[in-house]
Amino acid sequence: MLDYKLLQASAEVIRHGSFEKAARDLGLTQSAISQRVKLLEDRLGQPLIIRSKPIAATDAGKRLLQHYQRVNLLERELYEELPELQSGSHFGQIAIAVNADSLATWFVNVPKRLFEELGLLIDLTVEDEALNHEALQAGTVLGAISLRAKPIQGCRVRSLGAMRYIMVASPAFCDRYFAKGVSADTLRACPAVNFSRHDELQNQYLSQYFGLAPGEFPAHTVPSSQGFVTVAEQGIAYAVVEEHQAAEGVRAGRLVQPCPHAIERPLYWHHWNMKSGLLAQVNDIVLSEARHYLPQIGN
Repeated sequence: MLDYKLLQASAEVIRHGSFEKAARDLGLTQSAISQRVKLLEDRLGQPLIIRSKPIAATDAGKRLLQHYQRVNLLERELYEELPELQSGSHFGQIAIAVNADSLATWFVNVPKRLFEELGLLIDLTVEDEALNHEALQAGTVLGAISLRAKPIQGCRVRSLGAMRYIMVASPAFCDRYFAKGVSADTLRACPAVNFSRHDELQNQYLSQYFGLAPGEFPAHTVPSSQGFVTVAEQGIAYAVVEEHQAAEGVRAGRLVQPCPHAIERPLYWHHWNMKSGLLAQVNDIVLSEARHYLPQIGN
């Protein structure tokens, strides 16, 4: 039987990718964490952690982290059923991978509901939605928002809906650059704003509707969903943003939509395939929030 203290220390190092962060989170010294990890590796007869920068988990380490997350979930359910076992305040925790645009829009109330309704602390990993399923596969999260419709091994997938993206800019920006309309030529002569240097959403939009390739248009780089809107409202760029993020600025007249084109990205909720009443409640909260705000795929 695994020693829970050793399991916890090893899993937290893998989850945080750092001995130092795991030690701080558990209120232990870094040396104590290192000793516990080494002791568990000795007992199992195989390494759990690749001591590189950043730290990575071996296949055995990934399996261990998945087991640890499952144990935490089941333990939380036990406290709900047998509250006399609980000493003092005890909150459960759930790790979820989410994309920045969802976190800024329809997902914003999910952490509040998970805490107030289920007593769960949330540990969010914010990545591009094209990559989030990798965190689920690695075992660092219990659920993930992804563009991928096909479930990975050991997981289930549910449709969340589609995020719709439109182009917006300030009225002054449009007067300056789009007085004769939006075209490939006008877009080559004015700045966009990218989320990163490899903003696939922006590239897809400009390629699909204007035939522009990456590098054919100038762009600021602002790795913040809200920063996108701010930069557009300041009049120093046009932005391709999720329509809910732009709604307030459009209503107030700070933003306008210079062309009617839009693209939709379907989102899916991936989660571990395990019998758990608590996980089922988490799924219900995520799905209800998504379906309240997002149009269903194909509609």
